[in-house]
Amino acid sequence: MRIISAVLFSYCFYAAQAYGAGRHIGEADKIRAEVAFLNPYGQTTTDASGITYRSPIYNWTASEPKVYPPAYWGTYPLYFMGQTMNFTVTLTNTAQQGNKAFKVRVQALHNVLQTNGSAGRPLGSPQEWVVEALMPGESRTLNGSVYIAPDPTLPSGLDLTKIRILHLNEGNNQDAGLILEDYAVWCPPKTGP
Repeated sequence: MRIISAVLFSYCFYAAQAYGAGRHIGEADKIRAEVAFLNPYGQTTTDASGITYRSPIYNWTASEPKVYPPAYWGTYPLYFMGQTMNFTVTLTNTAQQGNKAFKVRVQALHNVLQTNGSAGRPLGSPQEWVVEALMPGESRTLNGSVYIAPDPTLPSGLDLTKIRILHLNEGNNQDAGLILEDYAVWCPPKTGP
């Protein structure tokens, strides 16, 4: 009997850790966030040979042998230092039915992407919005921006915008539970046209 009680206690303890107060794991599949980068000045392509920057607006192309992990190989929007990167975050409550609205805090954090795939130094200040009521089937678009300050120590290459969505609990918004984290990639090269 003691073994069964110990096993049951252990199960309940770990279940409480995984699904306890402040953790909103069950809501992650009911909300979606999409980041859209607005009015880029070109595109950056990364692959096994490095990075290629292209800006048709300025008739400019450059490359460097900086290689990222394969998960980051692709084509991304390009902005230059001294400009503002504007973006939107569209939240969608994907629940098919019901009348439970989500009250969420959305955070956007911008960082340099290191060549090992980790987030490096911050770019600009974090941004935050509160969405009071996102009903099932409803979408809401938030507007954000980050100024890319001219800084000779800022490395060229890919950057991350990390979106964090936290569920705000009624009456105690300090105990917000993380629902979802998602990343979007963009790029400012070190030099420009």
